[in-house]
Amino acid sequence: MKSKSDETRTAMASTKADLRELRQNSHATVQEIQSFLRELKGKGPQEMLGVVAASNLFRSLVISTAIVVGGILLFTAIPYFAGDDEKKAPAPIAESKIPEKAPESVPEKPAAEPVPDPLSKLGVGEELSAPPNTNPLENKGEDFLKDLE
Repeated sequence: MKSKSDETRTAMASTKADLRELRQNSHATVQEIQSFLRELKGKGPQEMLGVVAASNLFRSLVISTAIVVGGILLFTAIPYFAGDDEKKAPAPIAESKIPEKAPESVPEKPAAEPVPDPLSKLGVGEELSAPPNTNPLENKGEDFLKDLE
């Protein structure tokens, strides 16, 4: 005899049971649509509007549409209002007037060496010129891997 926990474990892991349940649910939905269409058959426009208004399908459609639209608005508004505020740059510090001659008690510091731009080593700001009569994208049949050998 299986315990209740064993039944739960097998029910959770059973793909066959999931497919059977899906088939039953989709069959129920098809039956509901067919019964709705049977109610509409042979009725005038005024009666149809009454059937549509009384139908659970129409009500369900309106509710699901409202939920989806509300979800879209909500999940759009949250990042918009809670988004990154532009970091305000600190106010520029006013340069204090430096006396032309430093007092004797303060030792002078050597000037800091300028830091070389690391991108200049990579040739980032460099402009290369090409002959005006040639297309650089045209394939000339050259082997671009020849230098790797």
